[in-house]
Amino acid sequence: MSRPIRLLGAVLAGGEGRRFGAPKADVRVGGLSMVQRSAAALAAVVDEVVIVSSRPLSDTPVALVPDAIPGAGPLGGLDAALGVARERGLEGVFLLACDLPLVDGDLVRRVLDRVGDAAAAAPERPGGGVEATCAVYRVGVSPAVDAALASDDRSLHALFRDVGGVVLSLEELGAVTEDFLNVNTPADLERAETALASRAGRSP
Repeated sequence: MSRPIRLLGAVLAGGEGRRFGAPKADVRVGGLSMVQRSAAALAAVVDEVVIVSSRPLSDTPVALVPDAIPGAGPLGGLDAALGVARERGLEGVFLLACDLPLVDGDLVRRVLDRVGDAAAAAPERPGGGVEATCAVYRVGVSPAVDAALASDDRSLHALFRDVGGVVLSLEELGAVTEDFLNVNTPADLERAETALASRAGRSP
């Protein structure tokens, strides 16, 4: 069995929530704010968790880390998190967007267990692509992050591809499409509430 990777858990919570109509981090789902839920999922697996956001949040269960480059999107959030990981002598970051409220600690652990020696690893996205904001990134990708931030393409998906990230199938993770429901609209929030209620064995 390979040695577990020592990672920083980093919740991305800096989005403005344009499609939702308001920032989503403080929005409650299943009795917790989305940022609380994501922080708890990471804390179940890694020892240190931070929240990356340049916006004030009403309820931060762990330390808040500002974006080093405001306005750089998820790539900027990863950059800030990798900086903290290096400072703390950790090997990488498990990056998790706060608007994926159905990702729990068990799923985080299953992703982490399958990283191997990859520079980055993420679940496949239903319909194509990868869940680049539910992913492991080793600190060795930092030069590629710096290059991407200095370029015209600040896509986290492009970075994942450029560093040779490994795509994990839903089948090998024992996951389903619903697990990666992204809350972008009030209708998505209702779907997440229904799914969490179903998992808890109660009616919404």
